[in-house]
Amino acid sequence: MAEEKTNTESDKVKQNELEAAVKPEETEGPSQLLIKAGEAENYEDKLRLYDKALNLDPMYLDAWLQKGFVLDRIGRSEEALACYNKALEIDPDHLGIKCLKGFAYNNLKDFEKAIECYDEVLKVNSDDVFSWYQKGLVLENLERYGEAMEAYDRALEIDPTDVLIREKRMKLLGIIFKKETLTDSPDSSFN
Repeated sequence: MAEEKTNTESDKVKQNELEAAVKPEETEGPSQLLIKAGEAENYEDKLRLYDKALNLDPMYLDAWLQKGFVLDRIGRSEEALACYNKALEIDPDHLGIKCLKGFAYNNLKDFEKAIECYDEVLKVNSDDVFSWYQKGLVLENLERYGEAMEAYDRALEIDPTDVLIREKRMKLLGIIFKKETLTDSPDSSFN
């Protein structure tokens, strides 16, 4: 009886070893790595995980986007642009990538290129509130207040409930009032 019990236990151990040998080793795929990156607490860990995901799948669009976003957040906007350009090679019609490029150019103080990015989006989707708002911010940086006001007004036509845009528009009105200028406004009563 003891011998039979030992054989049964031995058979179970062998069976488990066999199953373990046959069972493929579980590895993290790119999507699992992006989930981990989202949970990571610092940007360097996030970047490491994005790179790991991209090593597994160099055509993984979300990894390029998120890596670019993190790089832009930590002041490495030129590297972010390289990520966004790679993402556009994968999906040339992705409007979100063009918006992100606008952010990066704005951070690099290349305001004209930022406007070009937002205009590309607006050519395809003239109701993109976010692009109108961002374009307004860039125009404000260029002190083109009349055009900035038009951008904010257009955004508010699309979404009149957006509190952030309303506040930004009111602040711009304060700047215009202080400077006593709105010479680039198409509305002559503003000039």
